[in-house]
Amino acid sequence: MRCIKCEADNKLKERQAAGGRCKACNHPFAFDPKVTPGVEFTDKFFQQSLAALSADGSLYFTPRQLYYFFNRRLQTKRPDWWKAAGWVALVAPLALVLLFLFVGDLLSPARLLVLLLIAGFGLTLVASERLRGRLRGNSPPELRVSHEQVWAWYDRWLAVNGDPGRMLPLPAQSRPAAGAQLQVNPEVLNYSFDRVVVCERAEVAQCLIANNFHFEHNCAVLGADGYPPDVFHTVMGMLRRNPSLSVYALHDASVRGVGLAYRLRTEERWFAGGGAKVYDLGLLPRQVSDRPLFVETWPQHGQPALTLTPEVAATLEPEEVRWLEAGNYVSLESFPPRTLLRVVAQGIAKSRDPQAADSLVPVSTGGDGGAGGGVFIYTTDTFG
Repeated sequence: MRCIKCEADNKLKERQAAGGRCKACNHPFAFDPKVTPGVEFTDKFFQQSLAALSADGSLYFTPRQLYYFFNRRLQTKRPDWWKAAGWVALVAPLALVLLFLFVGDLLSPARLLVLLLIAGFGLTLVASERLRGRLRGNSPPELRVSHEQVWAWYDRWLAVNGDPGRMLPLPAQSRPAAGAQLQVNPEVLNYSFDRVVVCERAEVAQCLIANNFHFEHNCAVLGADGYPPDVFHTVMGMLRRNPSLSVYALHDASVRGVGLAYRLRTEERWFAGGGAKVYDLGLLPRQVSDRPLFVETWPQHGQPALTLTPEVAATLEPEEVRWLEAGNYVSLESFPPRTLLRVVAQGIAKSRDPQAADSLVPVSTGGDGGAGGGVFIYTTDTFG
């Protein structure tokens, strides 16, 4: 096992003799799969996971993004024998086809039938990207370890290495102290944004803001629960002064999430009665179907009825309604920050491009007299 500080290779006996430290530089190992129960990875693996999630330290990420990302990396971490089995499954049927072509006349009819069946499987394997993906370990991911376990490992990493890896604190921890007043230049209040991204979860809004999405795209970013609390009402006042505002809803693929665009369009505390156009960037069930994503199910005990309002259900396909009301959901935080930034940027760009109008489908939600200019569903398949 290699030390992440000096790259020295330490065998198990050497690590044990050094008290769990590197034999060369004396740096402690945070994780040792040969010693620590339940740990299947090394320090190098954890370090590379943080680097990959943060795009080599250039992007901030949320705790839940780390949870999903680390679970995915653990699933794709396959032993060498698994990779060898995949190659055998690909090569062996082709070899049998060649055997049939050259020595088929020497085989009995029963053996020929077996060879043909195996060859047929091999050809199916070659033609099927999904089947090949399963052999490579790209099957639908499973959440093998809990939030608590991933964060305990992260705490252990911090204790040993002191490298936070650009993980953001929880939004509640970043709120201003009680009684703190935000001082805003009066000249700024005369300005208004042309676009705003409203995120169902404060954590997603925090991720976009921390990664400077609002600066790079001249776009306000808010959370549906009033995040960030120190500027929320100020920004909302600025937005309402723009009669040609574009609003982009960003949410989980869940019963509550898919109703965000409708709430933004029809509720008085948002943009009801104005001229704002509301675009639904997703996640929608149609965007996550048949993809290797973390599909979870709400616990049934103690949960309210999972039903959609008629207005929201009318914007979805029947299959999507059944999928949602069965309690299924996909969290937006199961996508790494790089994917989130890319998808939101593409959605905004397409909404402003007349030639990409077929990617934004207007949906009538009914019951509001047409106020707000309609909801547009962003249907381009960019997630996953």
